[in-house]
Amino acid sequence: MRRAVADDVPAIANVHVRAWRTAYRGLVADEVLDRLSVEGRARMWAELLAAEGEAPGTTVAEVDGAIAGFCTIVTPSRDDDAPPGTAEIPAIYVDPARQRRGVGAALLENALDGLGQRGWERVTLWVIAANAPARAFYARFGFAPDGTSQAAEALGATLDRLVRDGVRTSSR
Repeated sequence: MRRAVADDVPAIANVHVRAWRTAYRGLVADEVLDRLSVEGRARMWAELLAAEGEAPGTTVAEVDGAIAGFCTIVTPSRDDDAPPGTAEIPAIYVDPARQRRGVGAALLENALDGLGQRGWERVTLWVIAANAPARAFYARFGFAPDGTSQAAEALGATLDRLVRDGVRTSSR
C-alpha cells in the first residue's frame, strides 16, 4: 500500500473504468457505463490527486508491480448531516482481474487503520442499493445501512449510505 502519485493516474483511471463496467453492469444505466472513458477518468483523477494535498487522499495497492486497486478517503465526510468525527470513503475499486483475492480487503483495512490512528470516530460510504456483493463485502467490515438513501439520477440507480461506528486500528 502506498499513497497515489501523479504517475499512477493512467493506471487508476484504467482500474476505475474496468471496475465500473464489471461491477455495475445491470445496476446502472448501460449508457453511463458505455460512455466511460479511461481518458476522461484520467483527467478527473489528475485533478483529484493534485487537489488532495496533505489530506488522507488516495492509496493504491500494487500486485506484481501493477496497480490492482485504489481507495480514497475524504475527511471530514462531505455529507451535510454527518456528525463531527465522521470520515468518508467515496471510492474503493479493484481491477476485475484481481478481485476476490484480498486486494479490496487490504485497501479497506488500511483505510480504517489510518482513520483510527488519526482519531476519526466513524466512516461512511455510499453503495448502489441493488449491489448485493458490495453490501456483503462492507458488512464483513462492520458497515451497516443508516436508513439514508438518495436517487443518483445520472446513474439511474438508488444509493444507500452505509456507516461504521467505532473506527479503530485492526489487530494486524
